[in-house]
Amino acid sequence: MQWKYVKPLLSSEIISEFENVVKYKFPDDFKKCVLENNGGRPDSRTFDTDRTKERELKSFLSFNKDDIESIWKISEWNKSELSDKYVAFAIDNFGNLICFEIKNNNIIFLDLETLSAEKISDDFTGFLNGLYS
Repeated sequence: MQWKYVKPLLSSEIISEFENVVKYKFPDDFKKCVLENNGGRPDSRTFDTDRTKERELKSFLSFNKDDIESIWKISEWNKSELSDKYVAFAIDNFGNLICFEIKNNNIIFLDLETLSAEKISDDFTGFLNGLYS
């Protein structure tokens, strides 16, 4: 998988800092991806959920606090929608969120207009492997 628009991570400690703020520990496969592709966009960006086909990922959120689409800003702006159930890590072209479900690490698509959640995958690696062009 090729990645575009990767933003160099200012510090690897920023992931742990975010985990402490949201009280959620990211899976190791996700942290490895962030270290290599922070805020980037994979060349295969289409994914399916348990209810819809051909949704499109815009990009992963950056862990750098000052980047425009940072995990810090999106989490703060969507605090009530995410509540204590989800941690967003990516967005689609309409501002909907791709999230970890806190209780089980499932990957969820969260439609912000309807507040409906659709399951994408059981885990992060399954999510990446399910992306297609």
